[in-house]
Amino acid sequence: MDVEPIYCAEQIVVPTNLADVLKAYTKEVIRRQPADLVEFSARYFANLASAQSSAEDVLAPSRDQLRFIVSRAAPDTDLTQSQLSALSKQANISEAIVAKVFEVGKFGGPQVDVARFVFLMLAMSCGSFSSLASGMFEVFGESGKLQSDTFLKLIGHLAPAMDPDFTPELLDKIRAAVTSSVITLDDVRCMPMLQAKLSQG
Repeated sequence: MDVEPIYCAEQIVVPTNLADVLKAYTKEVIRRQPADLVEFSARYFANLASAQSSAEDVLAPSRDQLRFIVSRAAPDTDLTQSQLSALSKQANISEAIVAKVFEVGKFGGPQVDVARFVFLMLAMSCGSFSSLASGMFEVFGESGKLQSDTFLKLIGHLAPAMDPDFTPELLDKIRAAVTSSVITLDDVRCMPMLQAKLSQG
């Protein structure tokens, strides 16, 4: 690596997003307390780079496109990757997005959980948990309502890989708060254990 020598402060250029990147990284280190900091750091920054390149390479699908998939394949079923690819193509979702979801989802076998597949695509288009929550009701629900077991299954996909805030303890609190067979977005917005997540930009 060829690096120019630095003779004065004016030669130092600090990237504008350096503080944000380091702050997010530091929070993850403190939150997770990794035994091997170097290995954790390598994985963290590799995942960050992968996520950023994914976001730049493809345009996330619209909620209408995702509803199309849900309307054609019941969310509680499993389909093969080729069947989901064909459905996604019918919904005009790019092959790059579908490939990225298969890669990120690390679906273990030939069958793919339709709800998880659509949920991952939905998460690509949401910048916050609040947006994701409303998207779940829009894509998977009917008339602003969602079956409670579907909601719990979807919210379970966040833990722990997608969002480290969704710990097993938080999921248990959410399960305990869901007392009827149907849930609304207003019900979710009133859950005390989700207030911090919902208030984040």
